[in-house]
Amino acid sequence: MTVPQRHSWQPPEGEELVARAPVSFATGAADRVRGRRWFRDAERHDIQAELPGWPAGPAYRLKSRIGFVVRVVLGGVFLLGVLAVAVLFDANVPSGGGSRGSGSLGRSEDPENEETDFPVLWAAPGTIARTLPWELDPARRPDTDVTHLVLTDRRLLVLGGLQDPRDPWEEVLWETDLSTVAAVERRPYSVGGRDFRVVFTDDSWCRLTSLEGQGLVGRLTADRPSD
Repeated sequence: MTVPQRHSWQPPEGEELVARAPVSFATGAADRVRGRRWFRDAERHDIQAELPGWPAGPAYRLKSRIGFVVRVVLGGVFLLGVLAVAVLFDANVPSGGGSRGSGSLGRSEDPENEETDFPVLWAAPGTIARTLPWELDPARRPDTDVTHLVLTDRRLLVLGGLQDPRDPWEEVLWETDLSTVAAVERRPYSVGGRDFRVVFTDDSWCRLTSLEGQGLVGRLTADRPSD
């Protein structure tokens, strides 16, 4: 590992910094995968124990269908009660009331990877995604550390560091040439619609999330080299 740079990283002369944002591997939002993530090969085997240099992390299992059914039933009973109260309330309130919000994620366009499984790394042996750093996993890194995805006019990089105003530092954990990025896809079936998937030219991919990543994803989509 390189010696940490005790300042904010900047590209070398002749390379332009385009965008950057804090990122992590995403976390499942659907009921059976909520709070979980997996690392898979092309046969859907768990590969986290095979990734070189990765420390041990949590081993997740799908949530029980029985528990899901119980929650749905109880939720339905509760909803009926709420609707009954709402009907009584609406009958006594003039029209033109407030708007209704929805916390629903809607319908997944990729249920195999968002509802019954939630891979955040899809990587056959020897593929680019297998080289991504373990620091992207919030379950493995210290709470004080952060990772940023950085786009320049030549590369895509992952930086790791400590956001401490008394002693901030960051270092390059991973990088790849932009020519290896085949696609960047927003994944709306996620909390706040914050997830996106980076697909590499060897068909491996990763699913990331960011509270501040809209600008970065937009630039990645716009700046990706055409075929």
